Amino acid sequence: DRMPTPCVTYTIGRALYVAMTNRCNAVSLIESRGPSFSPSKFMQPLPAGFEPSPAQVAEAVQQGMKSSSEIPSELCFAGAGEPLIRLRALEEAAALIREQQPNLLMRINTNGLVPQSEAADVATRLHKSGIRAASVALATSDADQYAELMKPESIRLSPAFSLPMGLSEVQGFCTACISAGMSVECTAVERPEVDIDSARALAESLGASFRARSWHPS
Repeated sequence: DRMPTPCVTYTIGRALYVAMTNRCNAVSLIESRGPSFSPSKFMQPLPAGFEPSPAQVAEAVQQGMKSSSEIPSELCFAGAGEPLIRLRALEEAAALIREQQPNLLMRINTNGLVPQSEAADVATRLHKSGIRAASVALATSDADQYAELMKPESIRLSPAFSLPMGLSEVQGFCTACISAGMSVECTAVERPEVDIDSARALAESLGASFRARSWHPS
């Protein structure tokens, strides 16, 4: 398991970021920032076909903590993909990191696309593993616009039945995280067609804080 772990961690400011996967169940949070947004000065996607094990994540975090010019103030599960796609591995990695770095604040950057029937369980599992904060991409206050902007995949529950995912699931996940004891920040990108004030009002109605992210047109 102690093989090189390329691109698993990267640093932005005083935060150490961790990539779990390149896979995503919607438009990725990087793509949602606009066609000219490029995070390549900070991060590279994981190598094709590679997803780190919990032990590899913990090892990469240890290396990242040692190599940072100043001690990171927080650790964030993010990356090119959606970290909740690998929930079990994320839980195990967070628990290992908490053993090594008990005072390090851990948070997650996520699209929050979790089925409503699973939201409370997922939020409780994240909190139990040591993750205390979530940044959730609300994107907009309008459900139809959300579907257009984020293009969420449906969850196939059987050959005959699939569950469409959308803004109501994101809202439910935010509420579940707050109920589990996590602090939640909702975000939306300042695209010309998005009503940022309305998105902020929705976030605050859920009990979350709000941050607008910059839009990068072509």
